[in-house]
Amino acid sequence: MNGSPASSALRAEPVLRAAGPLSAPTGPLGATLDVDGATSAPAVLRAQRRFADCADPAALAEEVVEQARAAGWARALLLLTVARSRHRELEVLAARGEGAPAPGERTTGAELTRTAPAAVVELVAGDPRAPRLAVWGAPAPGAAALDVLAAAAGAAWCAVRAAAEAERAAAELAGVRQLLSGAVRLAGLGSWSWDAATGRVVLDDRLRAMLGAEPTDPDPDLADWRERVHPDDRGPFTGVEDPVTRVGTSVPYPFRVRCADGSERTFLGTSVPLDAAHPGVVQGLVLDLGAGDRSTGELVRLAQCDSLTGLANRAVLDVRLGEALAAAGPACAVALVLLDLDRFKLVNDTLGHQIGDALLRRTAERLQEAAPAGSTLARLGGDEFVLMVPGVDRPESAVAMARNVIRRLRAPVLLPGLPEPFVCTSSAGVAIGHGGTADELFRSADMALYRAKDAGRDRVAVYDSAMRDDAQARREAEHKVRRALRTDGLRVVWQPIVDLRDERLVAAEALVRLQDPVEGLLEPSAFVETAEDTGLIVDVDTWVLGEVLRQLRRWRGEGNGLQVSFNVSGKTLEHPAFAHRLAHSVESTGAAGSSLLCEVTERTLIDLSSSTRASLGELRSVGARVGLDDFGTGYSSLSYLDRFPLSFLKIDMSFVRPLGTSARAAAVVEALIGLAHAHGMVVTAEGVETREQATMLREMGCDRAQGWLFGRPVDAGRLTAGR
Repeated sequence: MNGSPASSALRAEPVLRAAGPLSAPTGPLGATLDVDGATSAPAVLRAQRRFADCADPAALAEEVVEQARAAGWARALLLLTVARSRHRELEVLAARGEGAPAPGERTTGAELTRTAPAAVVELVAGDPRAPRLAVWGAPAPGAAALDVLAAAAGAAWCAVRAAAEAERAAAELAGVRQLLSGAVRLAGLGSWSWDAATGRVVLDDRLRAMLGAEPTDPDPDLADWRERVHPDDRGPFTGVEDPVTRVGTSVPYPFRVRCADGSERTFLGTSVPLDAAHPGVVQGLVLDLGAGDRSTGELVRLAQCDSLTGLANRAVLDVRLGEALAAAGPACAVALVLLDLDRFKLVNDTLGHQIGDALLRRTAERLQEAAPAGSTLARLGGDEFVLMVPGVDRPESAVAMARNVIRRLRAPVLLPGLPEPFVCTSSAGVAIGHGGTADELFRSADMALYRAKDAGRDRVAVYDSAMRDDAQARREAEHKVRRALRTDGLRVVWQPIVDLRDERLVAAEALVRLQDPVEGLLEPSAFVETAEDTGLIVDVDTWVLGEVLRQLRRWRGEGNGLQVSFNVSGKTLEHPAFAHRLAHSVESTGAAGSSLLCEVTERTLIDLSSSTRASLGELRSVGARVGLDDFGTGYSSLSYLDRFPLSFLKIDMSFVRPLGTSARAAAVVEALIGLAHAHGMVVTAEGVETREQATMLREMGCDRAQGWLFGRPVDAGRLTAGR
């Protein structure tokens, strides 16, 4: 048998897939088995009945191999995959026949192959968790086909396994319920539920005992439940009329309730709608705080307040904000002031967390002094605070209030451990809501806060329609950039740079464009700022660098020695993988690093970190020249020109355009050229559009120029055509 075709087939694939349930009996790799006649229907029915009588997997496994032996096979093994590896590990579930291993022994697919079984079939096709039946020898004439027998066994296996899993799940659920019930009893909690469909409030036995009610007393309806609760505490406790809008909320609240004997007790409760599948059902838990218990105040404080500052926590704020928005209208708005401390992380990093915590507590005290009556103050975490003011009739009053808060927080504060008063400014975003949801109002205030910080901190920004439109435009721009990166929608155009001495083309600047399927080719102003904010600029710069290197290689193959200038964002230079990608790309493309002109901004040099310096160093190590772009538009300080060895400087077009009409502009440009030459840098003037500008720049000693006078951005083929 070792030399049979079945043996060679099994060496190629140790465990074989079975044929479909009702196909002809098959051997390895689907070879048809000769069973000397049609399948015996009575034999299959008998096997199915025997399989159905098996109550567990072990009994079924034994029955499967027994039925295989009854079909005439000399030896049968039922095997289960227990480990997936190169030589798949198999466990013997049951075995029959001479030399068969004992159940529980393990083998591998390779060992099974060496024994050359006549066939290996799956009980459940495609299910790796189901066993496989391996047989040796040949079937008896008229016996049930092996694949039909396996299909019947597979159906029984699925049923037994499903029953076992259901039994295990039921046992686990019962255990969880027992543990939960024990925990509720141990904690002394009572529970209740309210069903909007029936209007009944169902109390459990523990809560009935807490209220002094008899087990036979009828359950109250919602109106009766309200009546028992103290009038001042009914808001949070009975506010369950619209549970759909409050799915997932669970806010602890204290409330006083009248017991059956007329006495009043204080409970701590929490209520929450079950889930979206049961939109009309609310459940709650109740803890008896005990009349006059001195721990009552502390428990309530822990449930409702921020532990550091004593202000309300997010859960309480959400409830009160939801109630305020529900009562708001055109003439009665809700003001939400979201504020945080400027550069608070620096306080923790330099002065320590104890000083930081002291500052947060003092900030909370000042906010309480400034908050108007009826408002809610909350701490969200970290240095984020919220002031919610309901019943605002004029938005201007909310803005004035926020500015007063910022002014108070700006005042010096004495903190323990510091020798002198400390000043920490703050920023605030204000949003006004006449309705809607709390999430919408929070998003609006958060956008306003971002605007306040982006504008320089220590100020108030108010959310308005322009801010909404700007946020929408940023989201759309981000979507365009992501889509362009995913669908190869970026393009590079090339603007010529000439030597001013003879106006010979010596370089080209690679400028990125975005090919939008709706709006066409977009300029960088439409998407680069958003790419910077979202971090996508790293992917954009990496893509542009790849295009630059590929184009350089093409030009070198054509004998063209042009240099290529390209922009690199400060965020890209900060990325730890950029330097490695750069060196690898230069090496893999075969481009000449000396032909690369890397343009960076003044902000990049001012914020020169160790990772940025390393990336700039990597650029220089591959032969690239690093230069300063748009000089004059930023800080333009002489001090940072010496922080990193620069090879060139580009004078911004805002200085070039007035040439010929302003003597002052000419003096400034000439001074900039002299400054750059004194530092050993090549000077390029941007935005040259007239012959007069070019002549004046040449007379001033400017080295290079680019602008519409010498050519607009074009594709690579048009750039070099005719030059």
